[in-house]
Amino acid sequence: MQVVVDGYVHRKGEHCASTALRNILAFHGLSLSEGMVFGLASGLGFFYIANDSLSPTRMFHGRTATLEIDFTTNTGIVHSNGMTTDDDKAWSDLRARLDEGIPVMLSTDTFYLGYQNTTSHFPKHRAVAVGYDEAAGTVLIADRKLDDYQAVPREELRRARNAGDYPISCGNEYDHFSGQLELGRSLPESIRHAIVRNVRGMRAEADASIPMATVGLAGMRRLAAEFRSWKSIDDWSWAARFGYQVVIKRGAGDHFFRSLYADFLRESSEAVPALAEYGLGERMDVIAERWVDFASVLKEQSERETCEPGLFEAAGHRMLELADLEEALFDRLGELCLRDALWTG
Repeated sequence: MQVVVDGYVHRKGEHCASTALRNILAFHGLSLSEGMVFGLASGLGFFYIANDSLSPTRMFHGRTATLEIDFTTNTGIVHSNGMTTDDDKAWSDLRARLDEGIPVMLSTDTFYLGYQNTTSHFPKHRAVAVGYDEAAGTVLIADRKLDDYQAVPREELRRARNAGDYPISCGNEYDHFSGQLELGRSLPESIRHAIVRNVRGMRAEADASIPMATVGLAGMRRLAAEFRSWKSIDDWSWAARFGYQVVIKRGAGDHFFRSLYADFLRESSEAVPALAEYGLGERMDVIAERWVDFASVLKEQSERETCEPGLFEAAGHRMLELADLEEALFDRLGELCLRDALWTG
């Protein structure tokens, strides 16, 4: 038996989760741009992890860990999500939703997905299950950077969703929606809720969803201070390479997600005209380009046969500059969210 969700339209995008959400929302009748989805999800973030059991042992990332749930909280849209350690239950639940004609967003580790063709772990990569072939034992997956559905063997997908041989597991995490969707609160109010949550997240130092990390501006400043020590770690080259990749590649929109947030700020100015005078999207564009400059230092380091400590010191200086720029922007956003007249007209 073959099952394919009828009416689902796969469009490629910049980031795995915001692309998946945009396409699933469109399936349920709610049309939003990827930038708007990312911003309404309070998706811009930062976290830094130093853990010798991971590979690389030093890593950072530029989006929040709770983007998918925060989208629904900010917009008032009802959805279903969860995790389970029971692989059989995870499959039966997924199959039931697909039988009902409902696409499901899954959390995966790309290391276990053959079509990703990668030798490094990258947990929490989101893709959409849109069908299955019982006889072939495969599940159809829509992935943000590929035109066609991928027929993934069920065992391969099981490991990608819940492998136990890496310290970070996806835990069979899933998200899906039902019926026709619309925002649960007005677009301006959804935007304000999303910005407030993003401001709080960038000002926080810890996040219960990533217990081993330092988050937000505090995480950026910690990384800036610790870059000097990267010259002494065994995997300095891989850590530098991974850092470059998460800024420029790996679904970050070439600018560490900052270009997506710039799009959100510009589009928000159309819904909240008073925002336009502050040039927030343009300020984020400048920050996005600075992230590219920062990443170029890590790329240069990663391509060396021997470590050049001065390059890590330069990366630290650029990270401090980025922290200052982002702090100023989020301070401004926080101030604007306190002005009721801005949002009510």
